[in-house]
Amino acid sequence: MVRFLHTADWQIGMKAAHAGEKAKAVRQKRFETAGRIVELAKEKDVDFVLLAGDTFEHHNVDNAAVKRTVDILNRFDPIPVYVLPGNHDPMVPGGVWDRDAWERIGLHVTLLGERQEYCCRDDVVLYACPLTQKQSGLDPTAWIPNREDGDSRIRIGVAHGSLNILPGTVNFPIAGDRPEQSGLDYLALGDWHGHRIFGRAVYPGTMEPTSFSEQGSGRVVVVEIDEAGAEPRIEACRVNALTWAELAPPISTTDDVEMLDAAIQSFGSLASLLLKVSPDLGGCTDSKALERLETLQEELRESAFFLEWTDPVRQPVVGERPAQIPDGVLCQVDETLATVLDGRIPEGPGHQFADRDPEVVLAARMLLHRLAGGRSA
Repeated sequence: MVRFLHTADWQIGMKAAHAGEKAKAVRQKRFETAGRIVELAKEKDVDFVLLAGDTFEHHNVDNAAVKRTVDILNRFDPIPVYVLPGNHDPMVPGGVWDRDAWERIGLHVTLLGERQEYCCRDDVVLYACPLTQKQSGLDPTAWIPNREDGDSRIRIGVAHGSLNILPGTVNFPIAGDRPEQSGLDYLALGDWHGHRIFGRAVYPGTMEPTSFSEQGSGRVVVVEIDEAGAEPRIEACRVNALTWAELAPPISTTDDVEMLDAAIQSFGSLASLLLKVSPDLGGCTDSKALERLETLQEELRESAFFLEWTDPVRQPVVGERPAQIPDGVLCQVDETLATVLDGRIPEGPGHQFADRDPEVVLAARMLLHRLAGGRSA
């Protein structure tokens, strides 16, 4: 029986520009999470570790980041670690793998820089599929030989690319039935940032999410295989320090705001939450709901690790007038603004606003509704 830890897509050196002023802290968290993977590997008593590509974000990552990564990989000792070049850090002359900083790596770490067999031990063999460029339409696993009669070794492919059964444009397409074609007991993959299992072909997902759109990231997998031909037992282990969440809730009442608050709290500690909120105020005429939403936004700005809040101005329906707006001047202003938003020229003095930016007019009308709501509170 063999037990190993499979991880991929550490993306060390990523800019994390979408995290704004928190970008540096996001990069720091990736090192902390890599350290937790070391602890997990020792806790699970694995025989070896596979890092299936994109250890680094690119070849221009600074030397300090390379040194920190090497220090973390050296902490796995005496557990063997096998590192595969991916499409972000391909095996090219003068790349990150040629840096003096990488030369400090321990003897327990093997760079899978050649397309060949690597024997872990007598009964386990790796088929390494390193990438040598950033893009290709060729299957990097096509070279893996079929299992020969009498070969009772546990055969593991290590590759970086997209199974051709996945949606979207495919870079480094990998045959969806590669394990069956080549007689592999397990195909350790990188590139897809979410955790996905396709029979014996597995993406562990990136150890830390890299964007709001990713699903199932923040994991590594621990795999056990009893013998050649046996089904792998796969345990997904969460290791991420940060949680990324994106919400676009419709807000009409204070109950909707409370539901939004509850959904946010369900993600766990706000101190480790990167949150993107885009409330839909299309049906909201409740001033108390808007006030509660503002309060929630202020609370999140104080407590969340990172908050990106898109605060769209709700466009009232043409002809709509909240009960709070009394007859008279305010009512006339509201009707004038609504007319402009409808693309018509209002009568009277309001005609001078007909050429104003619709977003400005929209903001003015929303502000009027909110002021009217406050008046009756």
